[in-house]
Amino acid sequence: MRSKTMTQQILLSLNRLLCFYTAGPSAVLSTFLAASTSLELGVLVASLLTRSQDSLNLLPLHFYFLNEDLWLIEKPSASSDEIIHNLIVSVKAFNTVNALKRVAHRLTPQSSILFIQNGMGVIEEVNDLVFPDPVTRPQYVLGITSHGVYRKQPFNLVHSGHGTTALAILPRDIEEVKPDFESSALYLLRTITRTPALAAVGFAPTDLLQLQMEKLAVNAIINPLTALMGCLNGDLLHRTSISRVMRLLLAEISIVIRSLPELQGVPNVNTRFDIKRLEAQVLGIAEKTASNKSSMLQDISQGRLTEIEYINGYIIRRGEEAGIRCVLNYMLMHLIKAKGRLEGERQGVILPLASRVSG
Repeated sequence: MRSKTMTQQILLSLNRLLCFYTAGPSAVLSTFLAASTSLELGVLVASLLTRSQDSLNLLPLHFYFLNEDLWLIEKPSASSDEIIHNLIVSVKAFNTVNALKRVAHRLTPQSSILFIQNGMGVIEEVNDLVFPDPVTRPQYVLGITSHGVYRKQPFNLVHSGHGTTALAILPRDIEEVKPDFESSALYLLRTITRTPALAAVGFAPTDLLQLQMEKLAVNAIINPLTALMGCLNGDLLHRTSISRVMRLLLAEISIVIRSLPELQGVPNVNTRFDIKRLEAQVLGIAEKTASNKSSMLQDISQGRLTEIEYINGYIIRRGEEAGIRCVLNYMLMHLIKAKGRLEGERQGVILPLASRVSG
């Protein structure tokens, strides 16, 4: 066992759960548990929260050194009855359900869960597979962030891009005029927005949804195209062939977003999600992050699963609901899946499919 700094004590377990025990106001024990497959975002949020909040104290964690890339923390007993008041989830979208199932017995209707992830469609999966009963379901808080953080070496993280964070508490009943939010959700929102380095602001759910859709549109272009071509974000700029592909993909994305039932009646939706405006946003982000490798490219390169099902896949599913066929996004999604599998087999992370021998 080795002694580490505070940030280094926020450790990665084998099942990718990071546990933060914090003492909140009124001496009520609040538990923040951040789950992260890439570690960086969970560590950043926990570190900044702990550093800026005098009443938020990170309690010691027991940990064991396994190797340069893997650490194991002592997990709370599966039979523990300790209630989790606040849960921050930053896992890759496809790991969310499994991560939550491990602690679902410790969450109550008075608990709050903050989902701060890429992609869309996670809430629907969680409702179906983890909390199917609305009566016992925790309060949900959604968040998106533009902060940049990368791992220089194990548990040596660099806060490379100072961005902003947008949050919204989801009402349990979307038809409620004046929803009654749980005190844990209000405490969580207040704590995060009072952390200067996170630059967090609270939004109405519909406003946050539009921000999510803008980010989804950008991710649905930059992530898969850079992953497919193995290039940096900036390599997408000023290339006629790539520009044409972008516009064709954005044509499908634009019409799907503008057709969403939850955005009907919202002022200026058609203008906000116009193809040209979305294209300007994509190009702006590609230029701003020109020297960056997209997260999907990094995942593909390392033989990991990607979040394509929750990015382009979400556009495809919502399009089908509205009777819109997104054939280009469908093709792109399966190209990414195919490339991911091939790279995984090449690296020995995924077992190759058995060859079919014709008789």
